Amino acid sequence: MSLNIDEFQAVVFDLDSTLVDTHRYPMVASEWLMRHSNVDVEKDGMSYVQNLVTRYFKSIEETVSGAPFVTPFEIIRTAMAMSLEDHGYNADPSLVEQATQRFRSLHIELSTPYPGVPELLSYLDTRGLKLGVLTNSFQGDADIILTNWNLRQYFKAIVDCGLVRAFKPMPEPFEGIISVLDVTPSETLYVGDEYYADMVGGKGVGFTTVWINHRDHSLEDLISKYGPENAPDYVTQSITEFAEML
Repeated sequence: MSLNIDEFQAVVFDLDSTLVDTHRYPMVASEWLMRHSNVDVEKDGMSYVQNLVTRYFKSIEETVSGAPFVTPFEIIRTAMAMSLEDHGYNADPSLVEQATQRFRSLHIELSTPYPGVPELLSYLDTRGLKLGVLTNSFQGDADIILTNWNLRQYFKAIVDCGLVRAFKPMPEPFEGIISVLDVTPSETLYVGDEYYADMVGGKGVGFTTVWINHRDHSLEDLISKYGPENAPDYVTQSITEFAEML
């Protein structure tokens, strides 16, 4: 499968698990809280993290459905506490606050670009494309992470949920970034790994979309769930595979 990049004026990327590998930090941060809360990590550790992630995405879905915007920090703090209680452990507010602070700091410290990302961004930049990042993560983290890895200079725009007080797949983040980039939806290629946030959101505003299916989910099942109108235009299994399409 190939993609003619010359058809676009801009390429917008999701951050976590698209440009940078962020798989480690939720477990590392959670283990700290679990150890200090006397949780049996061997027995309950994995289910605790799964519960935390489920609560996180449920909170985003509630915002998409009309609930008031709550920052990612607040969502994580609540999810960490409630996940302890769900497993029958006491949630000490002071420990939960410290763990949430660690959660955010580790998001920055442990995020690493996937192989080939610097070369990909350099290539797109030399082709004259306007590049952007659109993320549901902590406000300001994308800027710090990209600066730490000397990648910030490639991006004309970074929009996070805190800036627009809305989460992908709501239209506000997508509309916000093309406004800064000064392009239309039809001129924009969007690359992301979360089907609901990235594909449903991107298609909803008229972007051409690339889904990075590195978790090997069933495309057929997701199309059935979210409708054929939200099906991605291109499917890859890694950012490296996306680069090879160009």
